[in-house]
Amino acid sequence: MGRRQEAKRFDSFTPRAVHWYFDIRDGQYGWIKPENTVNVDEGGIMTGFGLDSLVVGSADPKRKAFLKGPQTRNWTSFIEAVTADGRALVPGIIFKGKELQKQWFLEEFKQIADWYYITSPNGWTDDHIGIEWLERVYLPQTTPADESDARLIILDGHGSHAT
Repeated sequence: MGRRQEAKRFDSFTPRAVHWYFDIRDGQYGWIKPENTVNVDEGGIMTGFGLDSLVVGSADPKRKAFLKGPQTRNWTSFIEAVTADGRALVPGIIFKGKELQKQWFLEEFKQIADWYYITSPNGWTDDHIGIEWLERVYLPQTTPADESDARLIILDGHGSHAT
């Protein structure tokens, strides 16, 4: 089973684009060790909207149908990072809210208790969260064995990623 992908993102992923990226990466930054090269991305999920809805309407395609379901939808974001040698850093989970709530964490989730959890007013990342994730997750987990080694963090152009 596949997952949905934004059309622009899908269409821009071409062999030419991949070669362009790796030519730059190898030419400019190839001297940085794979374990010190980290790709970071953000994603998210919408909760409160899914299969638990009821559609009420006519079979006539010209008429509108109504969807009955939960009216509250919350966005939960995540920050994920992986080194070029395949090691995943602790993910960041961003809930919508003012402070973390104990009931959000079921007993089954104790195995992921060391993940980085934080809240924001809308469940999205922002400059503050980006900097905090950098300080609490990225920097400690990517400290090179040889302190003279450089690190490379690869981000998209999202505002909170470039702060």
